[in-house]
Amino acid sequence: MVSTVDICNLALDELGEAAITALDEGSPVANLCSRNYAPARDQVLRSHPWNFAVARRRLARLAEVPAFGFAYGYQRPTDWLRTLSVHAGDGGRDAVPYRMEGDRLLSDAPDLFLRYIARVEDPNQYDALFVDALAMRLAARLTKAINQSTGEKERIEALYRDALRKARAVDGVEDFAEAVPDGSWLGVRG
Repeated sequence: MVSTVDICNLALDELGEAAITALDEGSPVANLCSRNYAPARDQVLRSHPWNFAVARRRLARLAEVPAFGFAYGYQRPTDWLRTLSVHAGDGGRDAVPYRMEGDRLLSDAPDLFLRYIARVEDPNQYDALFVDALAMRLAARLTKAINQSTGEKERIEALYRDALRKARAVDGVEDFAEAVPDGSWLGVRG
């Protein structure tokens, strides 16, 4: 089992800092982790269609219709981080034109099904390689405040890019490759 504090401590280890016991312990380093953890997590989640973070939802149509351009408005899920695809049916093959405006999706489809990256807050849902990438992203965010070193920041950024590349590569091959209309293959699911 891994916790948010464990991930923060992995980042702090890389920076040569002492471990924390809680995000709210009041130490300067814990306060930095508390402020930076969620933005770092969401940034890494948005960066790739992680298998553990992909969600599907039939969207609730709003009573208020758009003023122009589209027939319907739909409420985006509260855990939404990034749209992967939008469909008129639950089969996932009938993509429809849409526009995102604020926390709404606009479309002419009378029903809307969304495939998206969800904000996953439970670290126990994360892949082990994602944990490494997140820890390095967090370390990169903390470097300037802790070390004030440009060289150290560049080193940590390089570690983050490498961890992210490895995590994406493994995550990407865990899906069945599907043919796309032009005959090529994608390692993504519909």
